Amino acid sequence: MKVKLIKWIVINQHPFTIVEQPDFISFVHTLYPATKMPSADTVKRYIVNSYETARINMQNILENLSSKISFTTDIWTSPNTKSFLSLTAHFINENWELQNVLVDFIQIHGSHTGENIKNTFVSGLNNLSIQNKVYLYFYIYIFLFN
Repeated sequence: MKVKLIKWIVINQHPFTIVEQPDFISFVHTLYPATKMPSADTVKRYIVNSYETARINMQNILENLSSKISFTTDIWTSPNTKSFLSLTAHFINENWELQNVLVDFIQIHGSHTGENIKNTFVSGLNNLSIQNKVYLYFYIYIFLFN
């Protein structure tokens, strides 16, 4: 139940506190009266732990690739004026299949200058410890930012 609950909360962008709302608890107990609902803090901990496990697994996959990795990014500003950069990795796996994986989602502070975008991108690469897998990373850095 824990995995399905976390998946439902994350995919549907529900607040962690939904598990403490009386109507939600009543609904779940209608389906299975013996259910013990976790607290919002427990759900948050489950989600953070699941994210960290997935991040470590993705980092291991990327570190052990025999190929290089290409990236695409997208930047946008939310309705509450927070800017975010998504970092998607593109690579060929050991079975010669193209893989596209969202590897980071980073808030950008300040304006969308080249320097700020570069720093955010590099921060995402540093978080994954895969700088040596990125072809042209240093060439782009040296050419554009030095």
